[in-house]
Amino acid sequence: MLQNASQGGCVLVLGNSRTEEMRGVLQSVQAAFPKKEIVSVSRLSELDAQTVQPELVLIYQNWPDEFSGQTLTELVRKFPVSRFLCCFSVWCEADGRTRNQWPVSIRVPARAADFRIRQEAEVIRGTAPAYPLTAGRDEIFQYQVESGLEATTGSLAGKRIGVISADPPYREMLEALVVSWGGTIAVPSLLCQADLWLYDLDPWEVVQTRLLTQGEMPACIGLMGLFHPETETAARLLGVDTVVSKLAPVQELFAAVIRGLQLKVTPQAEH
Repeated sequence: MLQNASQGGCVLVLGNSRTEEMRGVLQSVQAAFPKKEIVSVSRLSELDAQTVQPELVLIYQNWPDEFSGQTLTELVRKFPVSRFLCCFSVWCEADGRTRNQWPVSIRVPARAADFRIRQEAEVIRGTAPAYPLTAGRDEIFQYQVESGLEATTGSLAGKRIGVISADPPYREMLEALVVSWGGTIAVPSLLCQADLWLYDLDPWEVVQTRLLTQGEMPACIGLMGLFHPETETAARLLGVDTVVSKLAPVQELFAAVIRGLQLKVTPQAEH
């Protein structure tokens, strides 16, 4: 949508919104901000900051180095009171390790952007707290847990969840989440009796071999840091019901767990 002179309180989109991944992000923006004008430009140089005062600036990053390291600095200079969110494609998922143009506090995978966009809408409306641009991963994780704690506490009561990961700190974090949701951790010797598995699929080459020889298993949520659609398809073919990015908001993982448990009980209810 072209910009005009009356774009106060709009949503500004910077980048290419026509790719398959970003089309889904745009739909989420339209749903979260139904009464807001959406101003779209492909490059920052096309923008007239004097006529556009966005409440949210949404950056669509389709490939690494698409934007220079000065882009965020320039955006903050132009729009010092705006909220910022960078939605990145699967090709950019390693940027958090190899590049740092965008702070971790505003980066979200395009596939997991829907919840975060709705969260930003709540922040702008004043119904949810916001963490600062400088927030680190630990602060963001704690915020996500606390912001969804009331809705999730006790939700997994009576459910046994198996947590499988070769990364001890990550496994402990997942176990703490399960306990905060009211669930019980299945001991390793009784994993087969769990209601659901949270399976760390990294490194995929190693885990893939294990899944090839894995017998029957309960509902299974796979977690991966960096993955492409073909990897997700391969995991599903090996019995994983859903793959969730490790970079996704905690609430997305919780929603996947609830769906997984519902899938397990539905066939039983039909008998």
